[in-house]
Amino acid sequence: MSDTSSSLRELDRVEDRIRQQRQWTDSPVLLVEGPDDLNVLRQHLPGVSIFPADGKANALRAVRSLQAWNIEDVLAVVDRDFDDPSQTQDIEGRLHPYARRDLEGMLIGLGVLAHVLEHQGSAAKLTACGGSEALVARLEEIAAPLTSLRDHNARHNYGLSFDGTDFVGKVDLRTLDFRMQAYCAALISRSETEVQIDTLVQAAATAVADDLGPRGKDVIALAGVALRRVAGSLAHAAVDEPVLTGQLHSSAGFLLSKDEWLSELKDRLIG
Repeated sequence: MSDTSSSLRELDRVEDRIRQQRQWTDSPVLLVEGPDDLNVLRQHLPGVSIFPADGKANALRAVRSLQAWNIEDVLAVVDRDFDDPSQTQDIEGRLHPYARRDLEGMLIGLGVLAHVLEHQGSAAKLTACGGSEALVARLEEIAAPLTSLRDHNARHNYGLSFDGTDFVGKVDLRTLDFRMQAYCAALISRSETEVQIDTLVQAAATAVADDLGPRGKDVIALAGVALRRVAGSLAHAAVDEPVLTGQLHSSAGFLLSKDEWLSELKDRLIG
């Protein structure tokens, strides 16, 4: 990013826009990380001004600024990710994090991915898998070692490049078996890290201490693999993670509307 772009972004900070808005309306304000959160939530929150912050770091910075300025009736919905909760204790009263690891993980927990699989997959193949909900549970189990790796990376600063390392290619199309050791080797080769493969293999086998589940997009990527053979016969391009994530978001309305997490958010914002 150029210095000019950085300067322009600093001149358009989301907290400054919220403070300016308060000069002409006192409607409740919700900060979210980005446009996906906005698109999923806005239909459920009439009368609430929702501001995408262009990332979690910006959302948290904005909350701290608004708190320092004593601007009330502002909440932020953020992913929990693999962050240390103690790092946001100073503003936890202004946060309403997703019920699981992130937006997608929460929607998966509500049954939205199972609904998507029923529409995109083969009825016969899904039945052979024990149904869409059973398949989602299996996908979350497959993702567990990757979740452990992400957790260890966050806690021990391994410097692993998850974004630069394709894990879907290490999943067998016929069985959905995840070749974890091969993935760990690939992860090390694409990262600037001194960690050894034995350490990663051991980390992958260690359960995560919290109960937030896997990163949602990891499970969605695995669902894409399943839809190519185990649960369907779709082409790779039709089941890429971004495609399925978009379907998850657009299918979330009804199940989200019935969820306690949303009811609590409404109560905190609107009363």
